[in-house]
Amino acid sequence: MNGDHRQLIDDARDWAFKEMETSAGHDVGHIRRVVANARRLADAEGADLTVVELAGWMHDIVNLPKDHPERSQASTMSARKACGWLRGRLDDERIELVAEAIRCHSFSAGLVPESLEAKVVSDADNLDAIGAIGVARCFEIGGALGREMMAAEDPFCTQRQPDDGTYTVDHFYAKLLKLEERFYTETGRREAQARIEFMQQFLLQLEDETS
Repeated sequence: MNGDHRQLIDDARDWAFKEMETSAGHDVGHIRRVVANARRLADAEGADLTVVELAGWMHDIVNLPKDHPERSQASTMSARKACGWLRGRLDDERIELVAEAIRCHSFSAGLVPESLEAKVVSDADNLDAIGAIGVARCFEIGGALGREMMAAEDPFCTQRQPDDGTYTVDHFYAKLLKLEERFYTETGRREAQARIEFMQQFLLQLEDETS
């Protein structure tokens, strides 16, 4: 990566931090972890590091709450805003790759990444939703949204469909334990398997302590 691109990435980071409205689970710490994950995956998979880092820093510029009616559009809004800032600073081909990576990182958007760079950023973001940090973020967000920790009856969803709009623990069954299916790189899948195993053990321990 040349010096011009390094300065561009630093400028993008600073701009994104000023523009982004932080919320529970989506703060500066989340962004930094996603970028760190993305760098590691990009190095292992051979992705364009400039594209990956730019998308990582700017992927949550438009950060709508989990219960916002337009939540599924947030990644597209972020991509559009990032493109506007990048015009004249980066070549068009890479701008489009950054935009795709930002658009496709979101679970709620339901978009499938096609480029390697978009797959890397999607995996990097999903890694921060699972494992120990995923457990911590899940309860942080559930508390911020006023959700109950767990259902009084069948708290681990053995006989009912999960309702993660009401119960925080249900979010593991509604989404987090299923994220392994949404990893696109070999490196990402390996890391995801270990983190999901940790969450499964956490839930077993939680069940043991609350039975």
